[in-house]
Amino acid sequence: MSDTFLGSCDAHGPMQTDAALQAPLFLTGFARSGTTWINRLLRDYFDTGLVNEGQFIVSFGLRLTRYGDLDQKAHRERLLRDLRADPFFSIVRRNYGVEIDWQQVASAQPSFRAITLDILGQIAAQTHKQRIGSKYPVFGRHLDLLNRLFPDCRVVHVVRDGRDCALSHKGVTWGYQNTYSAAVHWQQYIEAARRSSAAMPGRYVEIRYEDLLLHPEQSMRALEHFITGDDSFPVTQRFVQNGMALKTEKVEGWRADMSAASQAIFEGVAGDVLAHCGYPLTGVAHVPSLLERTGYRIHNRVTREGWHLARKVFKRLPERK
Repeated sequence: MSDTFLGSCDAHGPMQTDAALQAPLFLTGFARSGTTWINRLLRDYFDTGLVNEGQFIVSFGLRLTRYGDLDQKAHRERLLRDLRADPFFSIVRRNYGVEIDWQQVASAQPSFRAITLDILGQIAAQTHKQRIGSKYPVFGRHLDLLNRLFPDCRVVHVVRDGRDCALSHKGVTWGYQNTYSAAVHWQQYIEAARRSSAAMPGRYVEIRYEDLLLHPEQSMRALEHFITGDDSFPVTQRFVQNGMALKTEKVEGWRADMSAASQAIFEGVAGDVLAHCGYPLTGVAHVPSLLERTGYRIHNRVTREGWHLARKVFKRLPERK
């Protein structure tokens, strides 16, 4: 495994302190990195109240200045009104049966941090979990915001070989539609997360998707140590005993399914970051010319906007596979 993992506490290990359980655990990773699977692991094995992607934390956190001083009742009420209208809350109501008590939220301390912690606490309680948290791929681009709002939070960043991410993106209508665009954004994402994580010593960890599939016991031990600090590893033991079937065929799919030309483009754009993440290089790299880069950007934008329009016109448009 390529990273060092640090620790905290857990509901399935030693008795938890209120402070440990109420420090939010945020899960992130570049889209199509396996965060949905890791989300289930954190929910089922680490007793974390993770539901739909908590985009409201970033979207409102970035525009808090619009609401002014939240100590003023009128400003706070306007924030709560806008929060209630956010699609996140209708989704968690429909998918998880979670009904937020907004009167309780309104009684929280007059800060966005306190309001968010109350919401996450209600979600955890109603889904019968002890630990609070949220999953959202975009968190990785805004770790500085999370660290400012929640200085005690912990972040699990799932990293996957960008070439497999690029292949997976081409299979969904909202994804990056060519290898160059996927490589640029994967590289930028990893670099942004790592840059911001420097301000979170001991509270940020990277775990490779491939390591969880190929070395599940070792990887779960590292994850458990980071989250719980319990070196008797009861969660890992339970995970191993359950014998979960792992889709190891998802590792290095790019070798068979990505053309040599696409492999060279990805390596030419993001080869340094691939290597820093511990992924093998082919040694053949192609750095696209200015003209090629312009063409790839136009193709990606036009194609994604076309799919977006199609989804609006044809409701429930199925994803390509």
